Amino acid sequence: MLTQPEYRASRCTRFRYRYSGCSRCADACPHEAVELSDEGIKISAEACQNCALCAAACPTEALLADNLPRIEVLKRTTKRPEVTFACAPSEFKGDEIVPCLGALDAAMLSYLASRGIAVTLAGTQHCAECVHGSSGEARLGLNLEVVDTLRRVVGNDKWAEISVPDESDSDPGKIEHNPSRRHLFRRFVGRGADQLTRPVPVSEAPPVPLKAIRFAAPFSTAGRELLQILFSTPQETSMPLPAHAALLAAQVGIWPGCTACEACARACPTGALQIKESATAWQLGFEFTRCVGCGVCVEVCQPHVLHFKDEMENLAKSPEPVTLHGLGKQRCSRCDRFFISAEPEQICPICEGDDADFVSLFG
Repeated sequence: MLTQPEYRASRCTRFRYRYSGCSRCADACPHEAVELSDEGIKISAEACQNCALCAAACPTEALLADNLPRIEVLKRTTKRPEVTFACAPSEFKGDEIVPCLGALDAAMLSYLASRGIAVTLAGTQHCAECVHGSSGEARLGLNLEVVDTLRRVVGNDKWAEISVPDESDSDPGKIEHNPSRRHLFRRFVGRGADQLTRPVPVSEAPPVPLKAIRFAAPFSTAGRELLQILFSTPQETSMPLPAHAALLAAQVGIWPGCTACEACARACPTGALQIKESATAWQLGFEFTRCVGCGVCVEVCQPHVLHFKDEMENLAKSPEPVTLHGLGKQRCSRCDRFFISAEPEQICPICEGDDADFVSLFG
């Protein structure tokens, strides 16, 4: 009997911000088993084939696939000099059997390669006839493209290769490796990859009420922590890292026009955006090591000034969050409270609200 991925609503951006347009899990699902709503998602037990592609596509790890327990797999594979991953539908033999090769995310593959563990991916020739095929091909191609970028930007000579065997004339139990390797699987990139790389839509609707944001404790993800291990490796170059749809990390920038509404920090599920206040100042900070590139901050930003940068720099952990925007606090001439405002004001928003209420009641 097939199971289905476990859904953790408090990690889902659609649940945290009810007007979020995130559809990564539904786009990755080749079986149309994911139903989207303002309350989050629902997985159809009848349609789900548990390929784990939805879990691999989710930047916040709101979905957990029990047939691909990432941490347990890493614990086993890091003890070997080489490892073969085989997809279950192909019936090829391997050290680890996974539901779909596309579910092996870029952080996991890069982490193994960076430790000198040679990785072989068995079963790619089966994609054309597999029920998971079209989405699995595209996802694997994107993930391997990210691995190549990470190798170039943050890698070193110790990185092992990720190889794709030539399975055309092989039995499931005996795989011959192609010397040319085609290690980046580039023939798969482009087949369905367009739906995986769509930008987060920016709504033109009026500002949403803050009650649309559900509060929950920030969390970290295993994939982001694996990436940060790679970023913490001493680098001989200072090359920027290009942004990529399958790289679950991003650097947030800000254009002029921030209203200090704090919606972005409240909606951010990982605590990458933070508010820091003192008696005299207010700051919006960004901690790169916590950002998973979910895009909910860009969606919730009412003046549309937050954005993802095309390239990421200063990848190593910094002692303090980077300040994106800062304001000095003002003092209300009526109630003597300190408050923040993008423009100089004489009275605070609370007193302005009192005035508006008085006018509405007494004219």
